[in-house]
Amino acid sequence: MQDFRQFIKEITTLKTVWIDKGEGKWVVKKRMHPFLRGVIGVTVIVIGVSVYLNLPSFKKVLTSQKAEAEPEVKISRLIDYAPDKLTASLPTINVPEQTPEPAAMRHERLTMPLNYDANNSGMIITEPEKLFRPVPQVQARPERINNYDDDKYRILVSKSKYTLSLFKGNDLVKEYPIAVGRNPGDKRRVGDHRTPTGDFKIVSIEDASKWKHDFGDGKGKIAGAYGPWFLRLDAKGWKGIGIHGTHDPDSRGTMATEGCIRLSNEDIAELRNYAYRNMPVTIREN
Repeated sequence: MQDFRQFIKEITTLKTVWIDKGEGKWVVKKRMHPFLRGVIGVTVIVIGVSVYLNLPSFKKVLTSQKAEAEPEVKISRLIDYAPDKLTASLPTINVPEQTPEPAAMRHERLTMPLNYDANNSGMIITEPEKLFRPVPQVQARPERINNYDDDKYRILVSKSKYTLSLFKGNDLVKEYPIAVGRNPGDKRRVGDHRTPTGDFKIVSIEDASKWKHDFGDGKGKIAGAYGPWFLRLDAKGWKGIGIHGTHDPDSRGTMATEGCIRLSNEDIAELRNYAYRNMPVTIREN
């Protein structure tokens, strides 16, 4: 008896084992007795085999439970039933009582312009225009037109036509040839050389006669690059956008600027006489 207890104690006690990992490295591991490991392995195999063998019966149990939960409904052919039995087996459906048709609507329906064609056994509409009630016509809203004060000047710039038009109210005063940004489309980022589009205002009128600018063409800073005047715009956050003169009037009618609107020096000097702070300026693509 004592030997058996000693054996049980021996196989259930984890033993310390040193494992050589090579190059002078040793690792300590706790290992079960080989007999106990064999017993556990055999037990796992037996349980797995038992589950696998009993799996079909387990499926049958699930199938029978599902059948009890959902009883089978047998449907026989209708021809096996007598008409009276078939009628008796049909469920009774309660149809709600319909609302009586108004007298006015019934009169209108009964007096519709219909005739019966005896030859073709069909109905002929003699007055089709009376079948349908006229649909009221909805008038479209007139297009909104910007009305300006007759005594106020404003500027309209067309990028595709390379023109700057000076208006007094709705009347055209004069049209000037211009140059616009060298790249097409609305301005997207700083330095893209595009002229922004939209409705702006002149925020300041500045003397630009002594300004210089380097266009990056290797000629260095050019005196009089902006002409005598610079009409600065509030271009929706874009800085340095304005209407000004030029040292190169032949560039008008082309896309040549870094984003500004360029006139000849004579034209910007004339336009200066009409310009004022908060003057409306509209820039369009067409």
